[in-house]
Amino acid sequence: MIRLFAVASVLGTIAAKLTVQSADLVIRNGSIYTIDRVSTKAGALAVKNGIISFVGSNEGVAPYVGNETKVVDLHGRAAIPGLVDSHMHTLSGGLFLLKCDLNYQPLDLNAVLQHIQRCIDDETGKSDTDWVDVVNLDFPSLVTRSGSVGKVQLDKLNTSRPLSIRSSDYHTVLVNSRALELSDITASTPDPPNGKIERLPGSKEPSGVLQDQASGLLSGPPPPNEEQQVEAGRAALKALRQAGITTFQEAAAGADAQKTYKTIQTEGGLSSRGWFDYRIEAPPSLDGVPKLVSNAAALIKSLNDNSTIGPAPALKWQAIKAFVDGVITYPANTAALIDPYWSPVNGTNETVWRPDNSTLNKPYWSVEILARTLEGLFLQGIDAQLHVDGDLAVRIGLDAAAAFKKKYPDRKFKLGLAHDELSHQDDWARFAELEVDPIMSFQWSQLSSFYIPSTFQSLAEYRKRNLQAYAQIEKAGRPITYGSDWPVRR
Repeated sequence: MIRLFAVASVLGTIAAKLTVQSADLVIRNGSIYTIDRVSTKAGALAVKNGIISFVGSNEGVAPYVGNETKVVDLHGRAAIPGLVDSHMHTLSGGLFLLKCDLNYQPLDLNAVLQHIQRCIDDETGKSDTDWVDVVNLDFPSLVTRSGSVGKVQLDKLNTSRPLSIRSSDYHTVLVNSRALELSDITASTPDPPNGKIERLPGSKEPSGVLQDQASGLLSGPPPPNEEQQVEAGRAALKALRQAGITTFQEAAAGADAQKTYKTIQTEGGLSSRGWFDYRIEAPPSLDGVPKLVSNAAALIKSLNDNSTIGPAPALKWQAIKAFVDGVITYPANTAALIDPYWSPVNGTNETVWRPDNSTLNKPYWSVEILARTLEGLFLQGIDAQLHVDGDLAVRIGLDAAAAFKKKYPDRKFKLGLAHDELSHQDDWARFAELEVDPIMSFQWSQLSSFYIPSTFQSLAEYRKRNLQAYAQIEKAGRPITYGSDWPVRR
């Protein structure tokens, strides 16, 4: 199947006698999906200078074929416009293709350890300070099948090397004792802002499970060097080509992403259009907002290719990304909720789940700081995308949009709220009222180990109707924007 960069704007048949300019590319004998209002199918199209100049019949395209025209015969196969993924992490996805990969499989502890041991054994010449870097763990399935897992269990591996395992939700990292030792994470280490060091029962000793920003305390694995970053970028773009994705939004980028993709662009390998959201963190108080806004806006504008979009892919920097909370899934439960999570309580005959007020997580951004930050960015023409997983985080994002709209009723702004895994029914219509885009991953609506059984139980029965409510949000007036969040999977 061939995917195209552009969607046709003109349908019709050009008579053979009409003088036309020869096309650079002609595709014919196909089933070409144009995505017009009536889903018209065509047999052929012509492209000149990156612009579709004809869509119609095989007979009608004939005058566009010149001596230098490349002609592709589809032999009845389909051609569709290129796909746009509005939320993904391409460099992480490319890097993960090159690491010890658990491949999102629902495994118990023995299977996980066996797979990692094979990775360790396949690597030769490593010292006891070289990190073992493992990705794409199905953490909820592991816990459901084998109970709590941390350094005690991971220390059973036959290695003296530090070990890091990242859950496929991208918010939980498991490490062994060697990793904690090298990182100087001890019983006296406090939880960092926007993160949690889980502890062994009845003590302050780290269990080896690090949530959200707590993984930033680790001294490894070392960041990829420039060559590895470029290799990851090439691998990611290959995966995008195979999936037909011709435009992507890198949803939490650092400035180094520009150098990586610029290298690939210079060598002629940039096969998708890149839009980058520069990641920012909340300042400790309102006093820090002006500097944050000024620095972020200056950097974004310095990186952005502000030329008019043309046939060749470009690198656009026009937005920020901020994380308002973690994830709703059990046992992480780091998302910000309006009502508390339910926690398991061991009864006489069975385990029951009851509301647990201790689980009410503080959002990573306060309403006031977020609203002031977005105001400053919007006024400088910078867009924003927010990670909001729980219903309280969704509401905070909408409240910030409402504050700006109230203060500047005639000023346009672009705000996307990513994930919206759990939302409150009172907020569904607010997306349309405030013209805020819900960015959601439809594939997460499947019944997977990330939901069954423990996440459903921790959210309680009454909230199930508010999970993945993209149909309700769209019915209330705001279309859904799709983002895969690759390589994140839940």
